Amino acid sequence: MITTKKLSLILLIAAVMVVLWYAISLPKNQPPVVIEIPIQNATTTEPVVTATSTKDWLTYRNEEYGFEIIYPGDLTIKDWAYKTPNWELLLYLGKNKDIGDGAVSFGVEKDIKNFDAEKFFWPIPREDIKIKEATIGVNNYKAHEVAVNFHSVDGDNNTINYFIENANKLLRITYNKNKGAELSEDTFKMILSNLKFIK
Repeated sequence: MITTKKLSLILLIAAVMVVLWYAISLPKNQPPVVIEIPIQNATTTEPVVTATSTKDWLTYRNEEYGFEIIYPGDLTIKDWAYKTPNWELLLYLGKNKDIGDGAVSFGVEKDIKNFDAEKFFWPIPREDIKIKEATIGVNNYKAHEVAVNFHSVDGDNNTINYFIENANKLLRITYNKNKGAELSEDTFKMILSNLKFIK
């Protein structure tokens, strides 16, 4: 039976052999291939191209709640509000095999129109919550940013939350840092920077 260590060793040896074969098979009189990586200095205004491109991303537009986002095409968005009586809208961005199975959620709670940190995060101790004002989205919308890092026997709450009041609704966006393997924090920031209110 092949163990994980043996399989890893076999794959490593195969990779080294492929690289050696490639190096040996190159024509000897060819100059080496040089890959140039542009470096942005402080005086240039050109944008830096990041490793993550939004070229293959999809658009989610919600006319009822008046917002639009773009997101990676390998993930899905599903509204789970029908399973949660407190929420009018509860979208999860991720694999969506079950409720809560996503790195990012977008929600509007019933009958809540204003931000109240004590209500939203009770009983998490105040020292585990950091609140500041922020601007997000394509038009620099004002938001309350709440970073939570709370460890308990019931599980960890390591999230970044944004609360934005728009069209008499309070939109809550939550990124679960514990699901960074599914969606990196940099990708979440790109999603957030492309948020657009359409009413």
